[in-house]
Amino acid sequence: MAATGMDDAIKRWQAFCQGISAAGTDILQSAQQVDDLSQAEGLRYLTRLLRSGIEKFVEYSDPADPCLANVYNTHLKWGLDNPDSLYALAYIDGRREYVVTGNIGTVNYFNFTTTTMATTAKYDIIGVLDSPDVKADANGNFTIYIGGPKRDSNWVALNPDSNSLLVRQTFIDRSKEKEVTFAIKLVADGARNAPLNMQQSLARSEQAQTFFANTGSTFVKLTQTINSEMNRLILVDQQLMLSMGGDPNYAYFWGGYDLQPGEALLIHFPDVPHTETWGLCLYNYWLESLDYTKARINLNKNLAVHNPDGSLTIVVSDEKPAQGNWLDTLGHRRGSIMSRWIKPERVVLPLCEVVRLEGVNWPEKLQRWER
Repeated sequence: MAATGMDDAIKRWQAFCQGISAAGTDILQSAQQVDDLSQAEGLRYLTRLLRSGIEKFVEYSDPADPCLANVYNTHLKWGLDNPDSLYALAYIDGRREYVVTGNIGTVNYFNFTTTTMATTAKYDIIGVLDSPDVKADANGNFTIYIGGPKRDSNWVALNPDSNSLLVRQTFIDRSKEKEVTFAIKLVADGARNAPLNMQQSLARSEQAQTFFANTGSTFVKLTQTINSEMNRLILVDQQLMLSMGGDPNYAYFWGGYDLQPGEALLIHFPDVPHTETWGLCLYNYWLESLDYTKARINLNKNLAVHNPDGSLTIVVSDEKPAQGNWLDTLGHRRGSIMSRWIKPERVVLPLCEVVRLEGVNWPEKLQRWER
């Protein structure tokens, strides 16, 4: 019987590899017309996407033994990651009850979100507990219940088909803020978990393969959508963002940039509304944030320097400008941009213009853009 089981495992492994190969080929073929840098990053992107799928669905996918594991880091990115945020994901069973214990730290904004998540990177949000509503003791320690009987506070709802808990925290200065700490466990009778069996192992590897194929395809299409708005930023439909796991408290803007040597994209907010915080980040063709360990590729409320009249101008270019808040494209002539605003008092559409850096008259430019 063991030999028959291993024969089946070998066949499934071969199918897994063939499926990864076919899906990866389709993803890379979508970028045949892009530049050499983007093509080289495409190979790296496939390995990152596969690694993410394996971590999500093989390593941390047991709802009877949940773990809030980080989704992104400096070398694992996909799907418009935010360098100002940390994301932790746990797989859960919507028919059961869980408890999360931890400490709120000093981070500017965080929340707990329960969802029904598919292997296509699509989400249905079930419940949200925002940081102002988290009750903690004098030392910042908290206990939060996920699912189970409804509670008056520190509780997030589950539906029977809910399968994930996402903890999102957003910083304004990661060098000074203390992040939220947490651990999750199942509220159960203490029965021992059964050992891993062959069917579970096969099912999890197949989910990782499906995630790789479907998520890769989803974000290739999203790249094409974003880049249909070149050298400008538009307000994104909130329902679309929610379907991808976006935060319901955010307003999102996105668009692409396409710049020749010596050119820059100026992004000007004529008015900066009050908000919890905001951020703007540059991405490559594959919707990975550019390497923020090597250059300033993202800006937020804490880092930005406003113009004398209170407006805000951001300069996107490969060369350092004489003035303005510079975001370095790190050699990427084409890419994508996303801006996130947490609970803005109103939405202000940015003005965008491509200029030659050597010819910018900064005082005149800013005066012309004044309200």
